Amino acid sequence: MSLTPTGTPLFTRVGRLLLAAIIAIAAYNAGLRSADNSPQGNGSLDLARFNEVLTLIQEQHVGPKSDEDLVNGAIKGLVDSLDDPYSQYLTAEEMAAMKEGLSGSFTGIGAVIDLRTSTDELCTAIGSDCVLTVASTIEGAPARAAGILSGDQFLAVDGDPLTGLSIDQAVLKVRGAEGTTVVITVQTGDAAPRDVSIVRAKIELPAVATEQLTTPTGDRVDYIALNEFTEIAAEQFRVALQEIVDAGGEKIILDLRDDPGGYLSTALAIASEFIADGVVYIEEDSRGEQKSTSAQGGGIATDPSIQLVVLINKGSASASEILAGALQDRGRAILIGEPSFGKGVVQTFIDLSDGSGLKLTIAKWLTPNGRWIHKTGLTPDIAVTPAPEGSEEDPVLDAALAAFK
Repeated sequence: MSLTPTGTPLFTRVGRLLLAAIIAIAAYNAGLRSADNSPQGNGSLDLARFNEVLTLIQEQHVGPKSDEDLVNGAIKGLVDSLDDPYSQYLTAEEMAAMKEGLSGSFTGIGAVIDLRTSTDELCTAIGSDCVLTVASTIEGAPARAAGILSGDQFLAVDGDPLTGLSIDQAVLKVRGAEGTTVVITVQTGDAAPRDVSIVRAKIELPAVATEQLTTPTGDRVDYIALNEFTEIAAEQFRVALQEIVDAGGEKIILDLRDDPGGYLSTALAIASEFIADGVVYIEEDSRGEQKSTSAQGGGIATDPSIQLVVLINKGSASASEILAGALQDRGRAILIGEPSFGKGVVQTFIDLSDGSGLKLTIAKWLTPNGRWIHKTGLTPDIAVTPAPEGSEEDPVLDAALAAFK
């Protein structure tokens, strides 16, 4: 039997890693947040069948196989068995890319993508009815310059089909060194697939964009677009909001359209700018026990004389929905647009010792009024159908401007 570089039999090494992953999953599903993810004894766990299969593979399988592939495959299979599209085992490379994406800058083409079925449901692995789909493109980024549109499907990267890959694996193929070219096979609607060459660039994604608008009657309105709930978003948002309040702004539009979410802590911080106290969201763990999280206090715009309208669409997900749901339930804002995405679960990142990690669902989240919007989304107070892709009209924003009293 082949040995690892340390001389440890592979089945023992894989078994330990698998055991560590199982214990980590059990602990975090129970709502525990311990920093120690080392394996502990578990008398109820029997790895005999696993070791039996591993031995057969080692001794009889014909074809290439590496220790690393077997380890990654074993742990990935364990996590995939949860049948949870949001829980994933990430290799060290995938973990680094995931963290980079939430830092506020990355190297790539500047497209927001997810995996969708033909009925617009979320899915986990690319296949015949699970396709890498563009949710939106970033202004000024290479993808938009190349003509990539919302709803476009990516079928292959550099000639390699994406079948069987997770979204994180597919993202790694699209990303690469700045200045290099990636060729993506793109399908738009029912048109024939085409190859699009795009030069990768460093994407600096400001979390916040602001603009001053006016209502139909000429009143000042301050517009804030929040692109993603990254590490830098809360501070950038606070600075922008402070400038608005200092200038006497009393009517604010917060645009969360096509914001896929991000850090829960960022959602809480931004909600606390508008909600003085009380519940922002509720978490429910695997035992059904609930824990409420309240506003942090010290918000800049908690005065009810400051009117707030929030824009949402089907691309508003996760942390966007936590923020919008809190503002709606607490009576702090009205929502305008179309129903949001509908992601009502919370994940945590768990670093493993070799740089790989787990993205693991640890709880449901509910709005302050106890609504679980998973797979249904938030219902806007004023429903407005968005303009077709590429149109210069924005009926949702127009409705928001008209909603101020």
